[in-house]
Amino acid sequence: MLFQQFHLLEANTALDKNQSLQLAAQESCVIDGDQALLAVLVRNLVDNAIRYSPRGARIRIAVAKEDGCTRLDVEDSGPGMSEVQLARLGERFFRVLGSDQVGSGLGWSIVRRIAAATDAAIEVRRSDASGGLSVVVKWPDRAVSNPM
Repeated sequence: MLFQQFHLLEANTALDKNQSLQLAAQESCVIDGDQALLAVLVRNLVDNAIRYSPRGARIRIAVAKEDGCTRLDVEDSGPGMSEVQLARLGERFFRVLGSDQVGSGLGWSIVRRIAAATDAAIEVRRSDASGGLSVVVKWPDRAVSNPM
């Protein structure tokens, strides 16, 4: 239910920039972990895609089961990042120069820490489909205890 917590602020920002948001999610995807932390991870990734993509960009968010994992994809048609920038992504206070966006450069550091705390693997690269940034987060499937 992470996407139920998606703030209207992000949606309004995307609308203001004439960006399209696409969500594809399988109903059966469950991630075993702290819901608040997982929501912060998702919000940071989607917020970054919206912020750093230009007007008219496409942002695709997908959640699916794959090879014994639950997979989250956040992909945009923005400018992407150079190999040097990708290598530094996640360093505290690192920010790509030339961006007019405000922030402290801690978002990716937070994402990486939450991923590590929830046993997730992260892959960041240039999107083959849209040319922007592609972020894939994979959590290993675990037996989910019955809450009743």
